[in-house]
Amino acid sequence: MPADLYAITAVQDTLITQSARRNVRKLASAVGLALNVQPGRGLVMVLGTGNERNNQEALETWVAQALINHDLLPTREAIPMLLRELESTLTRWEMPS
Repeated sequence: MPADLYAITAVQDTLITQSARRNVRKLASAVGLALNVQPGRGLVMVLGTGNERNNQEALETWVAQALINHDLLPTREAIPMLLRELESTLTRWEMPS
């Protein structure tokens, strides 16, 4: 592949990645709002990897992983599944076995 095509492909991949990242952020915000996730750091270890700075970033990490696990694109059609999964995850965490 000529160098020009490599450059175009790299730019397209970056744009797709940026767009997907932006959509994951929007989905995380929508799900967080629907489930009344509060600001703070309390969910970082529950939903995130532990490296996130706050609940919103942890939720973004969780949403991205949930989309990958369910082989879904970051679109509004994923919201019902994300809500069910997050409610289930938080319920399991809150209720020790």
